[in-house]
Amino acid sequence: MNRGPITVRYATALFELGKEKNDLDRFEKDVAVLQEQCLSVRDFCAFMNNPVIKASRKKETLRNVLAKELHPLVMRFVEMVVDKNRESLLPDILRFFKELYKRHKGIHSVKIITAVAFEEDYLKELQSFLEREFNGPIEMVVQVKPEIIGGIIMLVDDKIVDNSIAHQIKMLKKKIVS
Repeated sequence: MNRGPITVRYATALFELGKEKNDLDRFEKDVAVLQEQCLSVRDFCAFMNNPVIKASRKKETLRNVLAKELHPLVMRFVEMVVDKNRESLLPDILRFFKELYKRHKGIHSVKIITAVAFEEDYLKELQSFLEREFNGPIEMVVQVKPEIIGGIIMLVDDKIVDNSIAHQIKMLKKKIVS
């Protein structure tokens, strides 16, 4: 979830810098590395959000851990976020940067929710079909949720198509009650 204008401003600044330096794809890869740190390393977030740890110590640790992996300008951006005491906003900044990047590249986000897992061949066919339909690349995530009973729920960018049996039962109940 976006935390407001500060998040948007920082993410847009990083995005525009990547475009200006003609290195947007590299910036996106670095943002993915940072997101992975935020999502999978629990201590990373605790460290970054700890008000007792001084900014200089945070920046030194970040340089030791990430400087070899990140573009120098992305590293400098993260240090600036720490200097401005905005490190708690970093996950949201990174998420919004990814949204800007996908919009710029014409990449659609597709989430498929099914009651049972699809075979790999079918998923490849489905991805190819969706890429043809959207006239461009898609980023597809598949999730299995047995509680939808059957059918499929598809989330495309900000739109939802719920063709699950659980949803159909719910709609039928509403019709019966009213």
